[in-house]
Amino acid sequence: MYNHRITRNISFILFIFFAFTLCSFGYYSARTLDGNADNHILAGEMFGTPAELKERGVESLYKGPGQTGWDGQFYYYMANDIFALKDTAEHIDAPSYRYQRIGMSLYAAAFAKLIGMDWVSPKIYLLSYFLLVIAATLAGAYVFINVGVHPTLILLWSLSVGTQITLFNALPDAAADAFLILALAALVKKRYVLSAIPFAFSALSREVYVLFPSFILLFLLLDLFKERQSAEKRSLYYFVGQLAAWRSWYFLALPGLVAISWHIYVVRHFEISPSDQAHGILGTPLAAWFDYLSSGLDGAHKLVGAGLHSHAEVASLLLFLLVLATAFWVAISVFRSKKGASPPAIRGVAMTVICFVLLYASFGPTVMMHYTGYFKAIAVLFFAVPLLMAYGNIKFRIRIGIFVLLFLALSITTVYNMHARILPFSSFLDKYTRLSQVVEDRRVECFENYISEVSVKQVRIKLAGLLDRFFGVDDLILVELEVTNTGENTYLSSKNFGSVHVSYHWVDADGKVVADGARSAILEEVLPGQKFSSTIVAPVPEDVVDIFLMPSLVQEGCSWFYLANPDSRTSPIIAITP
Repeated sequence: MYNHRITRNISFILFIFFAFTLCSFGYYSARTLDGNADNHILAGEMFGTPAELKERGVESLYKGPGQTGWDGQFYYYMANDIFALKDTAEHIDAPSYRYQRIGMSLYAAAFAKLIGMDWVSPKIYLLSYFLLVIAATLAGAYVFINVGVHPTLILLWSLSVGTQITLFNALPDAAADAFLILALAALVKKRYVLSAIPFAFSALSREVYVLFPSFILLFLLLDLFKERQSAEKRSLYYFVGQLAAWRSWYFLALPGLVAISWHIYVVRHFEISPSDQAHGILGTPLAAWFDYLSSGLDGAHKLVGAGLHSHAEVASLLLFLLVLATAFWVAISVFRSKKGASPPAIRGVAMTVICFVLLYASFGPTVMMHYTGYFKAIAVLFFAVPLLMAYGNIKFRIRIGIFVLLFLALSITTVYNMHARILPFSSFLDKYTRLSQVVEDRRVECFENYISEVSVKQVRIKLAGLLDRFFGVDDLILVELEVTNTGENTYLSSKNFGSVHVSYHWVDADGKVVADGARSAILEEVLPGQKFSSTIVAPVPEDVVDIFLMPSLVQEGCSWFYLANPDSRTSPIIAITP
């Protein structure tokens, strides 16, 4: 009956994980990734693509010389050049800092070799990561069962926004957590030799994770020291002899040796320390946290601006601090427990968590500017807190309160992540607007005459599903236009004053503007008499009541063509009625 219950719990865990993760990634791939899972590395054109990968068809999602993309692109590139012997470093923002975290890249490269691949494609990288997180989810459930914690609580980690973000975007954070969980599963059976391997990968994925095996080894040594009870055993000679006797848990020193050796290689290869390339990661404790919280409370968050996302950042920042404080208190309770000494592995985890809390409270602006930075860092606490609670002297009501807090943190940040990144269509709709590809920076003075001819070629609707609507995603109208320059001025989009864009207004029956429209770029000069095609993207406004979409060119800082010259109005006007 007991084994049947465990099997049922494991089946439930796998079902929930698969259903949530695959559904989320399906939406994410279809929208943000433009329907191509290869884009999950979120590569930006600013850094370019290594020559070998470019030949194999790896492209940037974010077009334009100013588009940086996300950090996951670097760790993916590294999987195809483990020792940085090719041109990979030329396409990485901080190669010494990135290469210090080679663990996930090394694992993906090994996975590709095992299945007979001669390179790591973006899909193989994603598949290897997905299987790693599944393995860690099962291993975490096993660890929880062995310490008396309900196994389904591993979903707090595997479904947390930090784990999901890093899995979806090729970042090493969830990999470091996953390797740690696999190592602890081996420690449950006292298989120290086996645990040393995932511990090493964990430390190579995030360097600070070397503290886990180091502190566990330290507490094993302290327990050995405490065993000296008799006069003979209290002698220094006896203790030195005990240390000299080989024990399998000495293998826990291996991850530290591997991490140090790799660090030396990275420093010598790039001739600069990883820490010298890490900017804005750490600072005065809680200074950056308070700075971004204050801006959010004022209604205009420093990164995401005003509106719903500003309030979501406030909630996320508060939950971040609450999770940190809770993890610190639970870790301290392990050492104050009246149940007797906890196992060395648990004390090692508790001590590492204490160090992590102090470290994470000192995150600088690079991490604290967005939930995708600070919540992926604390994902490991969603595993560590339930684990440590099994050994702390914590009252039942407080335990319930802690689980409620973790669940709220999971739920609120997941809804935020769904609304901000999973369900929206292509990032900033740049696939259609192409604003990121604008490189011209000349200033253009306001035109004397605003004359153009705009005709509608095709109208397409992208309908939002029920799940989309729940998270506030609107239907989209895609309007393909043909524009003729019938005036005397040249049309071109610029980053400076007087730039010409293709856009639109939503207007009511009286011609009053209801809402401004997204701009679409004109990337090449359009001389008088020339034609060009463009696409405008229009989310359908809420509470639609007899409004019209008015396509038009606009010269920024000067005038809308259709307002300055009614003859430039397009025909027909697209009407939206209830």
